[in-house]
Amino acid sequence: MREVFSMWQHTRMVVLVALSGAIYAAVLIPFKGGIPIVPGITEVRPANVFPVVFGLLFGPAGAWGSAIGNTIGDLLGGTLGWGSLAGFVGNFYLGFIPYKMWGAMGIIPAADPSPRLNSRRKFLAFFIVSIVAASACGVIIAWFLDLIGLVPFAFLAIVITLNNSLAEVILGPPLMLLLYPQIQRWGLLWTDILSPEEVAPGLFRRLGALLMIIGAIGGLIVGLGISTDLYGQQLFQIAVGAKGKIGVWLGLLPFLGFL
Repeated sequence: MREVFSMWQHTRMVVLVALSGAIYAAVLIPFKGGIPIVPGITEVRPANVFPVVFGLLFGPAGAWGSAIGNTIGDLLGGTLGWGSLAGFVGNFYLGFIPYKMWGAMGIIPAADPSPRLNSRRKFLAFFIVSIVAASACGVIIAWFLDLIGLVPFAFLAIVITLNNSLAEVILGPPLMLLLYPQIQRWGLLWTDILSPEEVAPGLFRRLGALLMIIGAIGGLIVGLGISTDLYGQQLFQIAVGAKGKIGVWLGLLPFLGFL
């Protein structure tokens, strides 16, 4: 994760943080009063396509921009609260996971590791990183809000994961196809700005990618199993079921650790 901090030494990366954060917030805010799913917590969010796209294009700048943009969206959209703390971390991971996993899964051809979606293998990789990032975001936010007794894990985890996944999988590929050529032409890909010495090579990249998948997908499955089987929480009924159960909190800690 060295580049997450070293990127702040580069003016262009700082500008990309501001740009991606501003775009994300600008698209989030109009939907705050549109179709709320949990008033004050989450709503239908087509803007969630941006963290994955910006993460692949801008690397750590996209991750920071997603976290900051979500917080600005909460602030200006009138939904700033305790959930915004988890939202900052969850949205950071929403942009962080795609670029870290992109070349670590063994799917992308070594001869062309760029995020240009020009092959079936790259479309497959985009789908995988999108689902993992969406699930990780859902697990992180839902775990915290269950911990403070605000919203049951089972309901919120599945809502956030589906909300993220639909936006990313449906809107992500065409947006990547549209943006990548221009970003490459302008020399604004994160790999063009950061030097190889600033990016930790990773000794066990595939193991790291596997742990990320286990942490996100496994955490979602185990969290839903614990919360529905032991505590009677319902997937699509927010008013039914117990909130804030210690089994959910402790059961998910190993998966959060993997993430």
